[in-house]
Amino acid sequence: MAFLDQCADAIEVRRAKLRKRGYALAAETIFPTGQAILWYSDAILCVPRSGQAVARQIARLCGDDSQVTIPWRSLADAVGVRDRAGNLRRYTERGVKTLIDAEWLEVETVGSKRGAKTTFRLLAGDLSSECLGWIDDEEWFTEAA
Repeated sequence: MAFLDQCADAIEVRRAKLRKRGYALAAETIFPTGQAILWYSDAILCVPRSGQAVARQIARLCGDDSQVTIPWRSLADAVGVRDRAGNLRRYTERGVKTLIDAEWLEVETVGSKRGAKTTFRLLAGDLSSECLGWIDDEEWFTEAA
């Protein structure tokens, strides 16, 4: 079974949302560039989907730098994915926690409440430990004996 056949429903849902909005969101169109693309290409191999979505936006925002200071709400809006309860921020926080636990990201918050400034620093994680790697369609959809 081809990948397109398996994901056709999810693709159509995204197309419908795009048609309804009338424009693409930054999270849907811009790919990371600069120095951060190297970090992103390694980090996505070692974290689950929530971490991958957050890693992409942090890398996009960092560009040629290795850190970015951005409010949590803005990062959540950039990621643009909601959890099952419909919360943008909670999904983003879970993705950031995944990146921190895998030692790919460091977060420093200065201040509190609305005046808080959060800095996200890219770290060189360990590729040798429990990375997901690339999975072929055949490996993904066959049952383990």
